Amino acid sequence: MQSVSVATTVRVGNHTLSAAEQAAGVPDREPFVDASGNPTDPQSVAIWLVAPTGTKRSFAYPTAGTTDSGTVTRQQVGRFYVDWTPNTPEDGLWCWYLVGSMTLGAGQTDQDVFYVRRPIAGP
Repeated sequence: MQSVSVATTVRVGNHTLSAAEQAAGVPDREPFVDASGNPTDPQSVAIWLVAPTGTKRSFAYPTAGTTDSGTVTRQQVGRFYVDWTPNTPEDGLWCWYLVGSMTLGAGQTDQDVFYVRRPIAGP
């Protein structure tokens, strides 16, 4: 599980992992694929972030709706992410969910957690 300090940006989704994410043990994510197993872009993608307090934030692709917190970024065919920076006092266990919807009715989902720790006060 990835662990970061408050005010550190976290990237969530099925993006290609950075070296830092790989070193932190973040599991590799598969891209969205078509029936033949080739990477493809769904018609819509949504990512939800759930704070330790239960507060939910949603992000959408290709455009955000009126209740969304922002848009999902398309990294490359089949790979999407959101960069999020938790603020104090949002330390604790966060959950995220990724959902893609395709014309054929088939979709893919993914989910994971990350831990946000509050900085330790100095003397």
